[in-house]
Amino acid sequence: MRYSMIFAKVAALLLLFALCISAPHARAQNQTPANAPFVGWTDPDTGLTWTKSDNGTDVDWNQANAYCSNLRLGGYTDWRLPTIDELQGIYDPSIDIPGKWSTGEADTWHVKGNLRFFGALWSSNQTEPMLALRFIFSNRVRQVDNINDNGRALCVRR
Repeated sequence: MRYSMIFAKVAALLLLFALCISAPHARAQNQTPANAPFVGWTDPDTGLTWTKSDNGTDVDWNQANAYCSNLRLGGYTDWRLPTIDELQGIYDPSIDIPGKWSTGEADTWHVKGNLRFFGALWSSNQTEPMLALRFIFSNRVRQVDNINDNGRALCVRR
């Protein structure tokens, strides 16, 4: 009888030990997946994960960079402003998504992933110290603008 009690206690301790060791690993595995609806969309062609929508307000280029750099979403902290090529990579003329400019004017965005935003999106690319590139999804235009102009931030991560 005494050995069975000792065996039961040892078994219980081993089980507790196993649970303690596996708990941190289980938490890491159970982080929000990158393609969960509230996190964003992962482009199967590039492996890049995009936020599902823009930052929600017009900002200048420096604010757009700061927004993405400081974004904490879905358990991830490595969000950034995309390059102009990455933005152009999610342009798809065969997709029509009703959209609006921040002014309220209606337009149609041609973008993969059912992403939502209002207006031109800032890229991380600067062409000169006071100029940066934005991408417009209604007509596939790479536009050079003053970094103090207004645009939106759609963040990306690998």
